[in-house]
Amino acid sequence: MKYLGGKQRIGKHIAPVLHEVWDMYPELNGYLEPFCGSLGVFKQMTDLTRARTIVANDYHPDLIAMWKSVQDGSFEYPEMITEEEYHAAKKLPSPNAYKAFVGFGMSFGGRYFGAYSHKYLGNKKEDFCKEMTNSLGRIAPLISRKKISFTNRDYKKMRPKNKLIYCDPPYSVTKYPIKYRRDVKHYDTFDNDEFWQIMRDWSKDNIVIISETTAPSDFKEIWSMKRYRSAAQSPKTRFLNKTETNDDEKLFIFNQQL
Repeated sequence: MKYLGGKQRIGKHIAPVLHEVWDMYPELNGYLEPFCGSLGVFKQMTDLTRARTIVANDYHPDLIAMWKSVQDGSFEYPEMITEEEYHAAKKLPSPNAYKAFVGFGMSFGGRYFGAYSHKYLGNKKEDFCKEMTNSLGRIAPLISRKKISFTNRDYKKMRPKNKLIYCDPPYSVTKYPIKYRRDVKHYDTFDNDEFWQIMRDWSKDNIVIISETTAPSDFKEIWSMKRYRSAAQSPKTRFLNKTETNDDEKLFIFNQQL
């Protein structure tokens, strides 16, 4: 599944670290992802047999509606999406599973209703609708267990306890406030200082692992891996945009948990 900032390629490398941490703390009774996105990591964590609950949360209502529909088998996969249907889907009321399918799967680079992807195909014969269908079809059996649930909540209102928590928040890559889209017309501002304080608070009763490239000094790096972030993944084009970054992907944990 195309998703801006998703962990589809790197999730298989992060998950073993999380499994190792899980095994180290037998008192933990569940797993939580407050920013589940495209399930790049979450789909690798659904086999935690000791866990009573395995929860994927995201602030995006359409995204969670889609995952719930995929999970219960009720989602009707479209065979194709025309550009007219793409623009019509923007106007659908939320939450709407089909809207998420179109908004993420048929948009260039997985940017929610950023631009209809077929405009960027040129002579390439690529079926984005089929790719999205196949991707969700591969994930469906991994999220079908009864203990797995999806929620659409503001992470700041969550009160987890005795959980292994993996956070993949909007990254603090500039000095300006980070804005992220939860619907077609509006952007919310993500407060990174507030986020790190909440991570400190959650760390009192949970084991919290955070994906980022940098962290406050009271958080310790426990893992890193080279990663190039780009909407254009072709090896011929990915290095042409000077605004793209190749910072290491890192995992952090609050120092007091060590």
